[in-house]
Amino acid sequence: MEEKKYYCYICDNELIKDNKSDEHIILNAIGGHLHSYTIMCKDCNSRLGETADAKLAEDLSFYTDILRVKKNRQNLHRQIMTDEYGHDIIVGDAGKILKLRHPYVKKEQDGEKMHLQITARNTEELRGLLKGMVKDKTLTQEDADKIMEKATITEYRPRLEKNSTISEAAFPSIVKSAINYYVDIFHDIPTIKHLIPYIKGEKDTKEVLYLHHFKELPYEVDKRQVTHMIHLEGNRDTGLLYAMMEYYGIFIYIAVLGLDYQGNPVNKTYTYDTVSATEIDRSFSLPLTLGDLEKFRCQPHEEYLTYLPYVQQRVDGVMNVWQGRQVEEELQQVIIDEFGKYPEGCILTKEIIEDIENDIMKYFERKINESF
Repeated sequence: MEEKKYYCYICDNELIKDNKSDEHIILNAIGGHLHSYTIMCKDCNSRLGETADAKLAEDLSFYTDILRVKKNRQNLHRQIMTDEYGHDIIVGDAGKILKLRHPYVKKEQDGEKMHLQITARNTEELRGLLKGMVKDKTLTQEDADKIMEKATITEYRPRLEKNSTISEAAFPSIVKSAINYYVDIFHDIPTIKHLIPYIKGEKDTKEVLYLHHFKELPYEVDKRQVTHMIHLEGNRDTGLLYAMMEYYGIFIYIAVLGLDYQGNPVNKTYTYDTVSATEIDRSFSLPLTLGDLEKFRCQPHEEYLTYLPYVQQRVDGVMNVWQGRQVEEELQQVIIDEFGKYPEGCILTKEIIEDIENDIMKYFERKINESF
């Protein structure tokens, strides 16, 4: 039996042992576990979408980090958030590690005087900044010495703001995932060939990618799950072939793959729960038209605002999952600490058990009071 041949949908080269690539259909950096060896060659994979992929990973990194999403490859990404002063903050270990991305120098001219506000990550970095300012004559050495004398070290506890949108720079990555899924299933390259300039950054992706906020999702949602999803649908009645992309159960985009679809009906859905790290069953039909997408995009601002509370509900759902996990981990540590107060192998008397129970109950009382 002749072995089936596969071709890179970017360059059309046949995929063989030496050039085939392990392409993640949903980014590994956000926990995507669906991947394929039959859609793209190594050269195209290494060249294509690196900037857009990195930007999408950064935009979603808040959720990736707090949920401690499992990945096939532990390619560490830097989660970048913003504090109340507009400074970039690198966040790690679900918020336990916070540090400035780089130092900040704010200059304000007041007549002949210049006021400086310098935020540095350590004393040596501050000394180096001041040395540079003396060299370029922004400061005198005497001024620099006075600043070093007055400099204080403070614990940095910024108030952080999470991203509520995906930036346009990440859009080619979303379109690429949609194409990857379609090609992996059908290996129908001619249907999607016209989309390649969009993922290469040669055309504006907003021509084929539509943001959508649903007041009511077309599928059932389990509050314990936080999902990535790709849903392919196409039918002759609407003429539309599209991929619905969902990230962390919050961000939903529609990638239009074809406007005059005349093939067999298409309805394929891949859904992955980032909490349990498992694929889950989800099936539905949503026969959208291009008119539906344009109507949402072009609606009056006042109408658009009515959709935002429904998006916020989905954000709150993710945060509830995270908070539940935090409480579970904290309770486990309380129990470990309570039993750790007694020597290993000691007999658990009635008094010891009552003491442990009382301390655990105090923990629950404290959490209830905090919730109010």
